[in-house]
Amino acid sequence: MIFPAVASGRTAVQSAGPEVPAPAPGRRRPNRKCEPAVSFSRTCTARFVGTVGTAVTVEGGPTGRPVRLARRLSTLLVAALLLSGCGSAIAGSAVKVGAGNGTANPITMPPPGPNGPKAGIAPATLTVDNDGHTQSDTLAKNTIADLYDYYDDIFPKVFDRPFTKAGALLSYDSNVKGPTVCGRTLYREVNASYNPCADTIVWDRGVLLPDMTREVGILGAPTVLSHEMGHLVQNRLNVPHQDVLLLEEQADCYAGAYWRWVADGNSKFYDLNQTAGIREVLTAMMSTGDPVGTTTSTEGAHGSGFDRSFSFTLGFSNGALRCSKITSEEVGARVTETGFTVLGKNFGNVPITDEFLRQIATTVNSFFKQTVKGYREPKLVTFTGSTGPACDESPTQFPVGYCMSSNTVSYNLEELQRIGTPTSGFKSTNGDFSAVLILVSRYGLAAQAATGGTALGNQAGLRGLCYAGSWSSWMRTAQGPDKLRLSPNDLNKAVFQVLNSPIPASDAAGSSSTSVLDQVQALYIGVVFGAPQCFDFYSS
Repeated sequence: MIFPAVASGRTAVQSAGPEVPAPAPGRRRPNRKCEPAVSFSRTCTARFVGTVGTAVTVEGGPTGRPVRLARRLSTLLVAALLLSGCGSAIAGSAVKVGAGNGTANPITMPPPGPNGPKAGIAPATLTVDNDGHTQSDTLAKNTIADLYDYYDDIFPKVFDRPFTKAGALLSYDSNVKGPTVCGRTLYREVNASYNPCADTIVWDRGVLLPDMTREVGILGAPTVLSHEMGHLVQNRLNVPHQDVLLLEEQADCYAGAYWRWVADGNSKFYDLNQTAGIREVLTAMMSTGDPVGTTTSTEGAHGSGFDRSFSFTLGFSNGALRCSKITSEEVGARVTETGFTVLGKNFGNVPITDEFLRQIATTVNSFFKQTVKGYREPKLVTFTGSTGPACDESPTQFPVGYCMSSNTVSYNLEELQRIGTPTSGFKSTNGDFSAVLILVSRYGLAAQAATGGTALGNQAGLRGLCYAGSWSSWMRTAQGPDKLRLSPNDLNKAVFQVLNSPIPASDAAGSSSTSVLDQVQALYIGVVFGAPQCFDFYSS
């Protein structure tokens, strides 16, 4: 969250600054002079001009291990559905996992179940040029064989034509000179890509795939390759290559469609559950978004982590046909990726204080008064200790709760400060907005209860989070007497908070039995479609 240049008598941001944050040493932006492969990172020979921002770092992945994606991984090119405006409706309608339409109840959270590579399955026997026969190569071959099975199955049904496999597969170690594709050396190219000039999928077994496995989880590398296969699918469907954002968004969507097929139990090689599995594949998508501060006009921009993970869930929810129907116009209507008009102090984070939370509450109340007829401002109070104040003889939720009978939002400042303190600057996946999202989602419950609805149940929890998403989109322009507005990395923080905590999607009793993907999509729907869609989509 960024204040204006001077807010409440204290300097909160620097004077007008660069469009992107200070560059990481050695991180450069290519001036492209050749036809690119479609890939996670730039693959054409380029001369480098200028610099771009810092890497993405995940400080706590779904496995609990630190995830530190170095500069080489922050260059991975991944785009997703891009959003526009502040909660205005867009063409089409969302379809979320767990409900066929806006009135159905979401699915109950299933038992964790198996997740990752299946045990006792013989490895795939695909022909791979320069096969290193490493663990990463085995993972890649199994994934591609699985993707072949998926597309062999759906192509005749969905696209009325047979699927044609890649002409060749190539493994390489980016630390070693030698392999080339389309006349381009792969030395020091930390990447995976589909190269239409040779109809070849390539992957870096030396750096990229091992890093994804180590730093994201065992499904990180397969998620990368499912994206690359999406580019091959575009080639088979004769999608023009001019619009890079469109290509990347569709490929992320195709990756989501494949992982839904896996989750439904169709895969020979993998299981994907609705807890750790979904967190892992979405973390892989989030972690390879553009550096914070990139804009869609920045050369090399392919979408923020928020943008790309949204596209993934679109495919997961709706299937491959929907991915093929994404258009440039749709992409242009949904841009979220923004740079800096001013460079935020403390990496766009504001210290979590009582004063700051009251300022947030002022904007939230203003938003709901404009969007929810009959909205009544809840009282905002603080508490200490690990137990919230009593509400109808039961304690309210920790660290932030909503009591319907008294129309009161209560919070524990110390815990919100812990949640909202960034761990690693612009690379951090947490920050002030992590704490803010939890608070605002409780106001989303108040908006329902104040108008005669209920703040209890799965739908109420999802709608509260959806409302918080719509408020977040509204806050992309300065609001309230203190002129608060979003920092470019706030939506990414919001997604990571939902991925790692059920609190933003819980109801007034602190309960939720909805899946992780249901919860993440509730946030997306609010940001993309706005508050009216939240009301309709999550009908009680």
